[in-house]
Amino acid sequence: MNSFSPNYFIHVANVLLVVAYSVRDILWLRLFAVGASLISIPYFVLQPATLWAPLSWSVVFAAINLLQSWRLFIERRPVKLTPEEENIRRLVFEDLPPRKVLQVLSLGSWVTAETGERLIESGKLPDTILLIVGGKVRVTRDGRVLGELIAGDIVGSALIFSGVPSDVDAVTVERVRAMRWQVGTLQRYLAANPETRAVMQRHLTRDLARKVERLS
Repeated sequence: MNSFSPNYFIHVANVLLVVAYSVRDILWLRLFAVGASLISIPYFVLQPATLWAPLSWSVVFAAINLLQSWRLFIERRPVKLTPEEENIRRLVFEDLPPRKVLQVLSLGSWVTAETGERLIESGKLPDTILLIVGGKVRVTRDGRVLGELIAGDIVGSALIFSGVPSDVDAVTVERVRAMRWQVGTLQRYLAANPETRAVMQRHLTRDLARKVERLS
């Protein structure tokens, strides 16, 4: 009776690699690659002289693919947004999946402005923009009221487009809850994420159109 041949291990490992290269889902590809690396290990161990070089590389490949598989699994888990985060998604990022919304929000910070706080000062160019989630901001020019900004409006968007100092003041007329971003940080993220940039640009266009209609 023939003894068990270690070659079976390498054959099975290569079959798994063929399967890995045949699937379209990157997570399954990595999982099959992990299996192939692990199953090939006994083949290298059971040789008359242990093949340490390929054995070591198989361990390395298994570890890398296992780590990347875990990262992919974590990324694909369902994301639960808080009520405030869901509100922002509804106001601005309705076309983005929740995980992308969280990425954008992680770049900014939540702020609460009490009544009477000045968000934009005439003659200055702000380096941040704020998305109003709740409350109202009054916009004035030379003491004349132009209108009010409400939930969904972005404070400072027009100045970012123009790049010139403000000729208006923006002051809260009631307690305001908002998400604030540093302009430079947000621009770098949007440059690297075209899908999110397109959604943001659509909202900024609508935002400016609403402001022109209400504040003119």
